[in-house]
Amino acid sequence: MATCVPISELKDSAAFAEKVARAGEPVIVTKNGYEKFVVIDADLFREYRRETPEEHLERLLQEADHDIHAGRVSDMREGLSEIRAKYGL
Repeated sequence: MATCVPISELKDSAAFAEKVARAGEPVIVTKNGYEKFVVIDADLFREYRRETPEEHLERLLQEADHDIHAGRVSDMREGLSEIRAKYGL
C-alpha cells in the first residue's frame, strides 16, 4: 500500500526524511486531501532511473507475486465495501 502523508508532516523535516527512507517506495504528500507531490529516497530514485519501463514492470510483477505467495492479499470487494462504509460513498 502506498505511503501517504499530509503536507503538515513536512514541518518536522527530520522525522519526514526518516519516514521517506523507511518507506521503500515513493511517499505521496497530500494537501487538503489531494495529492500534491511525491517524495522518493535518493537510493530508490537511482534504482528507478536505471530501470527501463519493461524492467520496472517486471519488478512490480515480481513484487506482486511475492505478496500473493506470502498471503499479503485482500479481497477487492471487501476493501471497497469498507471504504464506502467509512466515507459514506
